Amino acid sequence: MGLVQLTGSDKVRPWLDAEAVTWLGMSGGPAGADALSPTGDVLTVSVRARHERTGSEARVGRMVVTMGAVRPVHLDGARGLARVLGGTTLEAFAGVPVQRGFDYREVGFATGGRIGQAFGDTTIVGASYLRRTTDGALSDEELGADLALTPAPWLTAQARGAFDVIGRGPSDVLVSASVQRTDLRVELFTTHRSPGRLLPATSLFSVLGDFAATSSGSTVRYRMFPRLEVLGQGTVQVRGDDVGGQGTGRVTLALDDDFAGTIGIEVRRVVLGDARWTGARALAAVPMSPRLRVATEVELVRPDDPKGRGELWPWVLFAVGYRPSPGWDVGLGVETSSGPEYRARTAALARLSYAFAGGEARR
Repeated sequence: MGLVQLTGSDKVRPWLDAEAVTWLGMSGGPAGADALSPTGDVLTVSVRARHERTGSEARVGRMVVTMGAVRPVHLDGARGLARVLGGTTLEAFAGVPVQRGFDYREVGFATGGRIGQAFGDTTIVGASYLRRTTDGALSDEELGADLALTPAPWLTAQARGAFDVIGRGPSDVLVSASVQRTDLRVELFTTHRSPGRLLPATSLFSVLGDFAATSSGSTVRYRMFPRLEVLGQGTVQVRGDDVGGQGTGRVTLALDDDFAGTIGIEVRRVVLGDARWTGARALAAVPMSPRLRVATEVELVRPDDPKGRGELWPWVLFAVGYRPSPGWDVGLGVETSSGPEYRARTAALARLSYAFAGGEARR
């Protein structure tokens, strides 16, 4: 399978742009058949009109809508954002949620919005709402609130929470406060969300440690030297009746003053319920020339209970990007791993893109 992404605008109408992302591929026939048939689906396709001076905009088409603290929605519909005088922001959306495999009995409708208010340069508050029906019956309903504070240049705080009205419980919560000096940043946080969202979905660190839990802890980030940064994080996690935690340490070295190339080492220990493992990760992103860039990540996980799958589970990712000429961009990534689900697994992704020189179009 492959992914095709198109975005574009022009100099005559800079306030108007469009984007589309679709995947195409070949799928096998019934069991025992050798024939392959083409398949594919449109992930997003939309047109946006934007008012440059105020930042207000309207988008129509298929899109993923994220608004405040409520959950993202993939829908065919419309979204609008208006910035008015006094620091007020109004957002709203409405449409039909996208289905995989159409069934008229499951056709639904989703609506929602957010109102936000800025108070000077120090405070932003917002309230959001999401309502979704399926076949005329209420299936999802969420209320959300978000807050961002910057009372001083060295102090920031944020909070976000979403309440599931149907389930009568929190679905996503984040509260954090951080203090930052020239080379030191200390953050305290409490969160109820997935700790592996920033890792690749196939990463062993994500697969083995990506569970819904309430976490409280601290992160300390220290720039020891102009190009050397040290990070340490410790959390206490609660999942049902299980109480555990995890600790992470990472060292990152920049290869140049612009941080265009970096290398790093990370170690992690996780203990919560059946998830008990120790892992190490090495990563590097190096520009070999103005046109060529390579990157790699290597993970090794040692589970407390390997369950007959070997003492060490590896995960390796290698990627290369190349720009043969202005406008063209070529990328290739290959990953392979062994773990609790597969003794051996390999996947590859290639990307080719072109930016038109005559206008404002992008890849």
